[in-house]
Amino acid sequence: MSEKNRDKKLETKGGKSLSSSPSGDHLTELVSKAQRGEVDAFQNLYEIYSRKIANYLFRMTGSREESEDLAQDTFIQAYKKLSSLREPLKFQSWLFRIAQNNVFQKYRGRQPVIESIDQDDLTEWSELQQLTTPQMEPEAAALSVELEGVIARAISQLPEKYRTVFVLSAIQRISYQEISEIVKRSLASVKSDIHRARIVVREKVKEYMSGHK
Repeated sequence: MSEKNRDKKLETKGGKSLSSSPSGDHLTELVSKAQRGEVDAFQNLYEIYSRKIANYLFRMTGSREESEDLAQDTFIQAYKKLSSLREPLKFQSWLFRIAQNNVFQKYRGRQPVIESIDQDDLTEWSELQQLTTPQMEPEAAALSVELEGVIARAISQLPEKYRTVFVLSAIQRISYQEISEIVKRSLASVKSDIHRARIVVREKVKEYMSGHK
């Protein structure tokens, strides 16, 4: 199959992707079919995971254009290398690891340039307010959009080591164990770095809140 036709197949219907995780049996079936060359099965995998991968890459790079290119590269590589995946149930971890490696190769020796945060991006961060300020006063709630921007910028400024595991945990809601598999580090190291990242984000929010008392 040509890359042109494959790229076309990787486009989602209506410009949207499906993000609900499949059951273990369904995932195994989709991966197995895709490994046998059934393009529709891989298309289904793309629809399930494309938004997760795109969001992760955007949080890592700060650039919509860069993240879109890296996401496309990630799925093309996954398609080409799918036969090497021995455990279908680990497809998500395997896919995120490809995405992570693409980021490292792209930005090796330099920091990504973080774009400004727009209104659509800020809506993704509302649940993170509970992480930093579980019981917001009414006055603080009125500034929630600005607060979300503070949180987003704090995460974008984390060292890459912390940002990777924090985004996977806080944004993608991936388990510590799976994150450990994705980044190929010990579970204790992953937990420690997520904890440190949370402290940094909390401190940024405290600074913001102290200026609005």
